Amino acid sequence: MATTVNASSANSEMTAKELINGMSPDEKEALKGWYWYDWANQAYALTVMTVIVPALMANLYNTATGTQGGAGFYALIYGIAMLMVAVTAPALGVIADRMPIKKKLLFWYTLAGIIFCAAMGAAPYFGSKAYMVLAMMYVFGSIGFSGGNTIYYAFMPYLAPKKAMDHVSSWGYAYGFLGGSILLLFHLIVLLLSPWDSDFNLAVVFVTSALWWWGWGALMFFKTPEPEIMNEMAYPGFVESTKFAYKQVWQTLKEIRRFRVLFLFIIAYLLFYDGVNTINGMASAFAESVLRINPVMNIALLLTVNFVAVPMSIVFGKLADVKGTKFSLMLALLIYCFAAVAAVGFAPLELKDDHERYDFQYEYDESTNQYNLTMLYGKEVSGWVSADSEGDKAFRDAFGDYVEFSEEESESEGAFSYLEGMSALLVIGVATLGVGGSMMFILRKGSGWKGMIAIFLITLIVMFGLSALTEEDESSQSEVYSLTEDEARGMIRAYDNVSDHRFSIHFLGGPSDIDGKAEVGDGHPTKLDQGGYLDWWPTLLRTYVWAPLGISVSLQYIILGFLVGCVMGAAGAQSRSMFTMLIPKSRT
Repeated sequence: MATTVNASSANSEMTAKELINGMSPDEKEALKGWYWYDWANQAYALTVMTVIVPALMANLYNTATGTQGGAGFYALIYGIAMLMVAVTAPALGVIADRMPIKKKLLFWYTLAGIIFCAAMGAAPYFGSKAYMVLAMMYVFGSIGFSGGNTIYYAFMPYLAPKKAMDHVSSWGYAYGFLGGSILLLFHLIVLLLSPWDSDFNLAVVFVTSALWWWGWGALMFFKTPEPEIMNEMAYPGFVESTKFAYKQVWQTLKEIRRFRVLFLFIIAYLLFYDGVNTINGMASAFAESVLRINPVMNIALLLTVNFVAVPMSIVFGKLADVKGTKFSLMLALLIYCFAAVAAVGFAPLELKDDHERYDFQYEYDESTNQYNLTMLYGKEVSGWVSADSEGDKAFRDAFGDYVEFSEEESESEGAFSYLEGMSALLVIGVATLGVGGSMMFILRKGSGWKGMIAIFLITLIVMFGLSALTEEDESSQSEVYSLTEDEARGMIRAYDNVSDHRFSIHFLGGPSDIDGKAEVGDGHPTKLDQGGYLDWWPTLLRTYVWAPLGISVSLQYIILGFLVGCVMGAAGAQSRSMFTMLIPKSRT
């Protein structure tokens, strides 16, 4: 007994780092495998959930419907996915507590996430219905990710002493942010420098995210054992297991009031982490649909966020060791609250004579005496304006004589048939399975860095091979749209015919009666007074802060990114750590 007491006393005096260093080699390998899963699934959390899908879904929805409601549509889809996880995950957690199936559950959740992550790459090929296809795939992919995370977190109490939970959780988040950031950097290079069209680029992004999750995630299944079950029960069948699970969930809800601190923390967690997830999940859609930030800048900024989050996750973990988990978490949440209030006040500066910020940029060509059209961020007309939706009808009616809105153009830019979408889905499935199977073979061989290089080369070969099959003919490349001086004057006269639209037009150069003439629709992001209850806040900040200091919306977004990057990992890591300390080890 004395020996046990002395050992316990010695452990209580050891730091978290000393406790980790004192673990056996097998225990360290198990913990490292757990870390690698965080590294793996951040491919989905960062690239897919945070950067690409919110902006892509908002853009596809806005273009298809001719409205600015893309951010709201994405929020609805994200909410549906999280609701399905909330309904099913607690019951599965009960079953996992009584049967040794945590790794099996994690495997099936991961498999679902990987399959639908890769499948999202085919969504843009479904044309005007692309946003619906993407939404469906995103719901199931997010269920795989979020449901898997619920089970993944349940491994943590078995991997290290309770005193080391802050250390383990913080390092897990640091692994995740670093892994996700490395992959996002690769994706940024693909989007900026690849010779491929935008749809193929997106397919590459989604497929490589799925492969990253698959390959690195496999290390947890190789290295981390199934946790021991304290009160194991035999599998009674699907129906009986389901009844038992929800009965236990209900029983837990009835009993939880006895555990006052845990009960209060769960209520608080539901409130604050919903806010945290809203900021993280909606930032990209908000930037695309509301602020109209350059998509590439959006990715670059979010990449910066995550590189800031890597060291700050560790810093807040050390702060928790000194000041306590609660103090560290409260500080992170205070910074989050400030960031959220500031973000509501973000606003693009007025366009004025800033030609390159307008959606339709007509620039005078002295060699032809015509105005050549360039669209914002290098998109095509069909990338901004819907060819047939009711939302953009007023704009098309007013400027249809001067801008091409034909159905044929819309189809050439992405409104592919159902058959072509399904063909893309089949090709993506075969490519993902082929590269993934090769990857698993190499990993099982234990080839180390040589194996990683081989996997990278195989992926590149498949990418470039498939790109050759999708190359467009030069004849299908986008043409330059031009207006004569008389047509430009006619378009300017048409300004008076409509204001109920979401676009901006500007003429640069040429005759004095044309040069500098601009139109900004009432629905454009720079028009802040759009009937909302909080429109006064961004108007106030733009008038007295952003405009006087010359702080562009991109710089405003950088400020948000830096603040969120400082505390993003801390909020999640310290919350996870507190749950581990408050919940019995035998409960998921």
